[in-house]
Amino acid sequence: MKKIILLFTILFIVTCEKEDGDSYSKDLIGNWEGVMRNYSYHIISTVSQTVNNPYKSGTGSIVLQGAEEAILQYMYLYSVNGVLQISIAQFPFGLTVEETHYVLYIYDYGDFGTPSQLTKYYSDVGELYEGELDFTINGYEITVTSGALYHTFLNDSVSITGTLAPAQSNVTAGTDVELGSLDWTFDTYEVNFNIKDDNSFDQTIVTIDTETLERSGTWEATSDEITFHYPTSSDKYSYNISGSNLELTQNKDLCISNPDECLPQYELMYGMEGGSLENVVMKETTFFNK
Repeated sequence: MKKIILLFTILFIVTCEKEDGDSYSKDLIGNWEGVMRNYSYHIISTVSQTVNNPYKSGTGSIVLQGAEEAILQYMYLYSVNGVLQISIAQFPFGLTVEETHYVLYIYDYGDFGTPSQLTKYYSDVGELYEGELDFTINGYEITVTSGALYHTFLNDSVSITGTLAPAQSNVTAGTDVELGSLDWTFDTYEVNFNIKDDNSFDQTIVTIDTETLERSGTWEATSDEITFHYPTSSDKYSYNISGSNLELTQNKDLCISNPDECLPQYELMYGMEGGSLENVVMKETTFFNK
């Protein structure tokens, strides 16, 4: 009799473990409306060093005046094959922006000139200003002393002046370091999930340029992860539910497909020692209300 009771107890424990492994929060079921997305960028370096951080505002500013007016405070710069490239933006690099914004690119080809381009982004359209600027470089700091860029089609120009140095962050070898955390609040963008109790779902996305995308499929979940299966692909998220709030989080290795070419590009952006970047990951969390 004792052996029978012991066997029954073991079977009961195994069964419970399986059920726990397959369980999920019933609060997942419902209609969820996306309200905001957070992007955080993480790197691991093989050596301790100071890196340029394009996700935080730098010291100083570059000012646009004339046909376009804005203050640019985010930047990175690097030199490769004898060409200096400087990228300066109104908002953090890597952040999706719904409102009108500007990105300035300055190139120094030595004896072959120093062309510059200013791109104005709005909705899904871009306008371009081109020309040359007078500038000096001191370490990682740029000073634009004078100059104007001209619209490629209209009789408009933008004067550009100012001094800006990139933000910098200290990185410890072998440690996961978050360089920046950026929030994007949805205004004209929409992403909604209808998660149904029959393990099917509908997803609706309205893009910044008002294009509507509708997708559907099946889902499965555990106590902390949910996977959405589309006809030709699947997306897995960790999730957290608090009352009527849902968070879906993905960790995206930005160089997983081609690290030999991708990692050196990020090393240039961050001003890192060559070969020192092990990985760069973007953690993307979308916040929903029921």
